[in-house]
Amino acid sequence: MPWIELCIEVPGEYAEPVSHLFTKHGEGAAVVEMRGGYNPDEGELPPLDAPVIVKTFLPDDPTTAGRRTMIDVGLKLINYLCPLPELSVRVVEDSEWKNQTFEPIRVGRRLVIAPPGTESGLRSGDLAIPLEPGLAFGTGHHPTTAMVLAAMEDSAMEGSSVLDAGCGSGILSIAAIKLGAKHVTAFDIEEDSYKSTRQNCERAGVAESVDVILGTLPLADVPQGAFDFILANISANVLKLLSEHLLQALNPTGVMIASGVLDERFAEVEETFITAGGVVSEKQVTGDWTCFKVRRA
Repeated sequence: MPWIELCIEVPGEYAEPVSHLFTKHGEGAAVVEMRGGYNPDEGELPPLDAPVIVKTFLPDDPTTAGRRTMIDVGLKLINYLCPLPELSVRVVEDSEWKNQTFEPIRVGRRLVIAPPGTESGLRSGDLAIPLEPGLAFGTGHHPTTAMVLAAMEDSAMEGSSVLDAGCGSGILSIAAIKLGAKHVTAFDIEEDSYKSTRQNCERAGVAESVDVILGTLPLADVPQGAFDFILANISANVLKLLSEHLLQALNPTGVMIASGVLDERFAEVEETFITAGGVVSEKQVTGDWTCFKVRRA
């Protein structure tokens, strides 16, 4: 079924009413695209006058005309307050979603992120992570993901219990099972990530070994002292917020492999974990990003 993409650029201060309008009458949440040069996960804000692009998608079905009318009326009302450009409209065929591809990525000695259909290039002994492109972050292209995967490969994960904090696409959960982990508990606050992790684990044939939870710590399914490994590829702010809960979830000899922290913020994250009763070690830097390990003191 084809979809209709509606797109408009608006001043930043009007992003909220336009995205609310698009979310209400579009299919699913609106997409808001901002200019780069800052990291919102780290508390950085874009320039106040920075324009944003807001998108939504309408199914091409009997509801389309009514949805489009409501969106047009809403934009005309906003236009009285702030002149807006014309709404951009284009048809997106199903094939455009289905044919998204990315090349296999080799991480470390054996781990290979290999989308279905690209397995022919694997070597004997490779551990393939079959991952489809999707809405959730985490395909292995980003250095933070690659560093965590490499650190996992260098760890003794056979028979271990693993917690995947902020699971994204589920790539770390799948890799943990491929590396011999007995069971993974994964959680994320984003519904797209929750769905993506479940789907990718099913495709990889590891769904029975991975429990996926929509939510964040503390969680009843994440008891204290229960995990040999914690994988946390999340932002500095979230690591600081969850530091005590993450350390409590580790067993006395457990290890947390953490990433997603810009090097300029590593010191404050390290101090937070030390204060919470942790020991930080084995820091690695790729580009501007860090990966490090944390143990209970």
